[in-house]
Amino acid sequence: MTQEPGSLPPRERARGALDAEPRLAWLLRRKVTVPDRVEGHVDRERLVLRAMPTRNRLTVLMAPGGFGKTTLLAECCRRLQEQDTVAAWISVDASDDADVLDSYIAFAFRYAGLAIPDAPERDGAAGSRTALLARALEARADPFVLVLDDLHRLRDPGSVALLDFLIQRGPPNLHLAATCRHLPAGLNIAGPVLDGHAAVIGADELRFSNGEIGDLFDRRLSRRELDALAEESAGWPMALRIRRNSAGAAPEAGEPRGIVENWVESRLWEGIDADDRELVLDAGLFEWVDAALLDDVLGGNDSLRRLQAMQALAGFLEPVRGSGPDAWRLHPLIREHCARQRFRDMRARYREVQRRIAEALARRGETLFALRHAVESGDAELAGDIVEQAGGIRLWLRHGLAEFRAAVDLLDERVVDARPRLRLARCAALLFAGSTGPAREAYAALAAGTEARPGTEDGAAFERWLDDRIVSGILNFYGGGTAGSERTSATVEDYREIADCERADPLVRAYAEHALCIACNVTARFEAADERAGRALARFGASRYGAMMVEIQRGQAAMARGRVAAARECYAKAKRVAGDGYLHEPVWAAIAAVLLRELDLERDRLASSSQPTGIPAALTKSGTPFQAYAAASEVAIARALAKGGPGAALALVESGMEYVRGAGLAPLARLLAAARVSLLVEAGRADGAERAWREDALPADAPACLDLQCQSWREMEALSCARLRLSTARGRFDEARGFAAELRAAAEERGLRRTLMRALALSVALEEHAGDPDAADGHLAGFLALFAETDYARPAVLERRTSIPAVERFLGRPGASRLRPPAEALLAAMRRADADRGLELSARERDILWKLDGRRDKAIAAELGLTVHGVRYHLRNAFSKLGAKTRDEAVRRARELGLISPEA
Repeated sequence: MTQEPGSLPPRERARGALDAEPRLAWLLRRKVTVPDRVEGHVDRERLVLRAMPTRNRLTVLMAPGGFGKTTLLAECCRRLQEQDTVAAWISVDASDDADVLDSYIAFAFRYAGLAIPDAPERDGAAGSRTALLARALEARADPFVLVLDDLHRLRDPGSVALLDFLIQRGPPNLHLAATCRHLPAGLNIAGPVLDGHAAVIGADELRFSNGEIGDLFDRRLSRRELDALAEESAGWPMALRIRRNSAGAAPEAGEPRGIVENWVESRLWEGIDADDRELVLDAGLFEWVDAALLDDVLGGNDSLRRLQAMQALAGFLEPVRGSGPDAWRLHPLIREHCARQRFRDMRARYREVQRRIAEALARRGETLFALRHAVESGDAELAGDIVEQAGGIRLWLRHGLAEFRAAVDLLDERVVDARPRLRLARCAALLFAGSTGPAREAYAALAAGTEARPGTEDGAAFERWLDDRIVSGILNFYGGGTAGSERTSATVEDYREIADCERADPLVRAYAEHALCIACNVTARFEAADERAGRALARFGASRYGAMMVEIQRGQAAMARGRVAAARECYAKAKRVAGDGYLHEPVWAAIAAVLLRELDLERDRLASSSQPTGIPAALTKSGTPFQAYAAASEVAIARALAKGGPGAALALVESGMEYVRGAGLAPLARLLAAARVSLLVEAGRADGAERAWREDALPADAPACLDLQCQSWREMEALSCARLRLSTARGRFDEARGFAAELRAAAEERGLRRTLMRALALSVALEEHAGDPDAADGHLAGFLALFAETDYARPAVLERRTSIPAVERFLGRPGASRLRPPAEALLAAMRRADADRGLELSARERDILWKLDGRRDKAIAAELGLTVHGVRYHLRNAFSKLGAKTRDEAVRRARELGLISPEA
């Protein structure tokens, strides 16, 4: 396959980004890694060609366990990869719901060496990554392969529907292959789409032929021995492997599980002494083993070498790729049997080994794996100990959001209820799951006495106090705390104390600096925010997760100040880290993507096809920082406004307000209330906008709108712009001028270049409406000077009905000006915005529609210096573009689409 622009470098480099991330456990790699060849592999050329996924749209290998389905498809994939065909592999688990599978599909292609598109935020529906990936694949000419191993494990109906989508509607160059014992309920592999393009390979075809049996036994069998073995085994690969390893003993007939159990009991143990048998049974309790882990748990020496030396296990002890050179696991059928036998015959030993595995993995920092074994041991208290020793809420800071939530979910509720630090962790987990109300209630139910800082000599109480302050701060910053409130002020003071406390865990001090950075950023104290960000980065040290959170904050500060290159660089860094843990951190990946989209929107660089249609589900289903949700809302509103006019945008805002009010997110409610006022003005409903301002109890005076002590700069910007639009629409020009001057001064004082540019664009609109072109031109010059540095076109694009005439007037003047190039670029951006709406009225058409209401054609002609025939000619063109049949309908339609001012 040729390397296309935008694709990743060769597979080794694509995987290198993942290999460099130590957090990625072997299980994640195992999910998307093509298995290696096992010892004694037989080349089954005919069957490889028959099963090659590129031969059909869909290839299904369906047979009981032990028929070599995985081995066969893995060989196909290795050959495809040698030919530079992208072959993505997923080992399916029963817990893979639609969201998880959607992520794995994209992740598997990335791991196979394909540059995947950004995770979409259009509507947050499950399958959105897969749908976007499918379109990206369809745009290419090369074949692509996706293999789903153990498909029968899939239980979630949404996951099945996602696969059905790929089967029935996937691009023609996407070839799907699967191994399964049976098809998942609801999966349709029939129908006209696959007619003649699907192959189902069953058990009969997967059985070894006599020639392949001879190859497996290195051609050492006589004709009589070969015929007898073929008859006894019926060509079943598992039975043949058992026979090969058991030095001539014949396998028993029966169901696969029964055969395995009978063979293990009567054949495997036959040549293994009692000590080695105990070792194999214990090894069956590990998901994976390496030499150090096995010896640590079982207290022996060279236990792994003992396993590797057992001839009976040849081909059944498999290497685990991506986990270092010394990681192995038993074949699933053997491991399952050993675990069942241990549990049935020596339950105490079963639980003891599981407990030891949990403790050993916990010492390694493999918290989730340790927890699974602790739960399997039946020791709920040990599971609680593991999470507490891993830091409780601090597990989030060390290993990320997804691992933290998964760990808390594994804990027994009774254990959590008995341990205050685990109860605090549960509060945070509830918040991160989007359950803001229950999180607040759980925190309020905690025992009193956590407010006052205990002395550092009481270590346990001090650590609990630190956890309490972390959770309290998270509830405030993620759960709708208001800037400048008593609670927020107390939180900030706590974090200042923690940041300076040398006794505190360095990771907690780093998070305190990060939280202080957020507090400074939100209220536009950017120099202080920069200082806190630098300290946080230094204290987070090698924590890439911590660095990712800090880069998000640095990027937002740079965006607000109009430092485009710096903002993009910070967001890109954060996105790369979230991408390395693609399945682990979908929330942070969504946040980074949303902030990049907001930056592109501000610069008029956001392609309409990639704009989201709503708030990403990854944000609404999880506790999300205010800034990220605000950015997502702005991008979504812009999309709705561009595609459906003010009415569609208002519907989106109403829906958003219902959500944030229900969640008690007061700052977001104010932000959306301000957006609603602006949209009502845009729709020509100034009376409704005035009523909405009063009903939502928005600030009654200018100082309250401009206040940056008790609200965020985003709230200040949204409220101030809405107030200025409303005053202008109501004709209160002197009031609007005074307020606009105060807004511009406040924005300049805080370095809020984005806000300043909005204030200047609205000042141009104000003076155009007031009939003072000279004043409008002065404000336009200020805007163009800033636009030349930042290329933030959106403020003018939003006010383009008045900005376009002002810029056209500026460009119509003779003489050179350093502001001419930015003026031309800005005019192009504003005209492009009209074109993106599907309509673009000429200046004459806009002028005529502006004057159409209540005037006759003759009067309009006289005012514009046209003939009556000319007026009617332009009017017919406007009617045609707008799809209108009457004058009133044309004016109304033009207002709704924002093509003329609402006052027309």
